[in-house]
Amino acid sequence: MGQNNTHNSESREHRLERLKSHPVEAIETLLNSIANFFNNEILLTPTHYQTSLMFLGIHASALTIGEVFFQHKSDLDNYKDFMRTFIDGETEDTKFSLVAEHIHNWRNIIAHQWIGSLGHRVEYDYQAELGWQMVEDTLIINPRIYCDKYMDAFSARGRIWQYDSIFTEEQIVKAHEQIVRKYENR
Repeated sequence: MGQNNTHNSESREHRLERLKSHPVEAIETLLNSIANFFNNEILLTPTHYQTSLMFLGIHASALTIGEVFFQHKSDLDNYKDFMRTFIDGETEDTKFSLVAEHIHNWRNIIAHQWIGSLGHRVEYDYQAELGWQMVEDTLIINPRIYCDKYMDAFSARGRIWQYDSIFTEEQIVKAHEQIVRKYENR
């Protein structure tokens, strides 16, 4: 029988005790788990043109982390803040928070509906020099650049690891509480 390797290295009780021990322990367990397991799969998607899987995976990670740090009631707001805080590049075409609503809605079509009229206003261009551009009412996005910017956030010097200089101590404590609460409840 297969095992879920992200969770079988320790018992539920031991992990819960460890998560409760300190905010850094909880936050870095979450981030390291995503970086070491989930991102290894996301990283492969552009090379194999598995674009739908890439959007689903990045979005799942963004919402998981966004819910922990930002705790908005709206998934879209958590996603936008995740993009703005951790992913956005220096140039406008790599500021994915500017088109976060389009990407969020497109991911919702992929995840929950599969076909929708929004599909006529989203295009992929793996050869585009820009991360994204709007042409009339159509978002043209280079999935490779989008994925690269996401993966950059998890690199050794990536912004995701600088959370302690981005958030206040109070926000970090709230993030810790959120991680523990979600772990206990699901």
